[in-house]
Amino acid sequence: MSKKLLVLAIASAFVAPAAMADVTISGTINMGPQYASGTNPTAAGQSNSVVTSAGGQGWSTLGFTSNYSNVNLNSTEDIGDGNKVVFNAQLDFSNTGSTVHDTSGALRQRNTFLGFEGGWGSLRMGINEQIYERYMYQSDVFDGAAGIGGNLQMLGSPGYGVVFDNGNGSCAQNAGCAGFYRRSGNSIWYDSPDINGFTFGIAQGLNAYQSSAGGAKPTFTSMGVQYKPADLPFFVNAAYERHKDFFGLNVITGTAGASGSTDTGMQLGGGLMFGDMSLFARYEQLKYKSDGLATGNINEYKRDATWFGFKYNVSTGAIVAQFGIANDGKCQIAGGAACNANDSGSTQYALGYQHNLSKQTQLLFYGTLVNNDPLARYVIAGVGTPTNAARTNTGGDVRSIAILVKHSF
Repeated sequence: MSKKLLVLAIASAFVAPAAMADVTISGTINMGPQYASGTNPTAAGQSNSVVTSAGGQGWSTLGFTSNYSNVNLNSTEDIGDGNKVVFNAQLDFSNTGSTVHDTSGALRQRNTFLGFEGGWGSLRMGINEQIYERYMYQSDVFDGAAGIGGNLQMLGSPGYGVVFDNGNGSCAQNAGCAGFYRRSGNSIWYDSPDINGFTFGIAQGLNAYQSSAGGAKPTFTSMGVQYKPADLPFFVNAAYERHKDFFGLNVITGTAGASGSTDTGMQLGGGLMFGDMSLFARYEQLKYKSDGLATGNINEYKRDATWFGFKYNVSTGAIVAQFGIANDGKCQIAGGAACNANDSGSTQYALGYQHNLSKQTQLLFYGTLVNNDPLARYVIAGVGTPTNAARTNTGGDVRSIAILVKHSF
């Protein structure tokens, strides 16, 4: 080989691009008109130990909702011995720039993580729906659970205006986070491989969200186990999540000043699929406890809820329905005084039809009704109201209908 050809060969070795892992782009756009309205709240002055109705008037709104529209970037690289590096970035376009969500117009991150996976399972770090939330999604027959009719209207929420209480950054002693249907950042999590139908997972949130010097450092632990045999048409699962210093009781009672808090969620559920029909059920209990509150303040609160889902496949799509019941809460007052959370329960109904236009596009016809007891305020995801404060408009029922176009790519 001549010297000139040798020089060219060496130079080419340095400038030629190295083989790169493929990047997959996918996503879903889900958008359409949505009408929602609320009846008159309970008359001002009616109360239990937790909340006093402020009264007010009903409301209605008509606009567009984009549910959980997002674009997803995914890359996987084989590093040998059956192991892979995985990267995922997801950008949320749901109502970006609207008054319902983000008035700044900034894009929001959804599931964004880096990690490893192999025959031993997967270990990842970043932002993600943890196993407690993922089990609830699995039992939801409405599209994505995040829009109207989805089970996050009731599961993972104590009521009081809480719905999809996303992120950990606002969890502080003077604010608080009460929701268990959340996508948490600064997290590290492990998911097991399938072991004869059994899987399990555990996630831990790091204490990076301290709001002030000397303030509390909110963390969480989420874990669950599932049995879903490959050759049988059912699954059962159970999950537990613990929030340390999320101060969820602040949201329920409106009383700050606790020195610490421990909030827990527990759920048990499953599904049965036979032919074109699928049935799902879930039970959940949420508990909130704050430490260091003065005598006379509510320092404990809990509520139970049950949710059912139904799906029937037809030649053109699927008929879906859901039904949920949240019982009255129970409370305790520091110092032992009597406490009640009467009339804080709710009943919810949802009905829909999912029509297949093609392999990638559906028309979704959804409707939902939330029947709140006189001192309850369970709400609908993605619907803005004239008053969004968590402790106002108690007792008003809420209803909504939407026609959505869902396009996946």
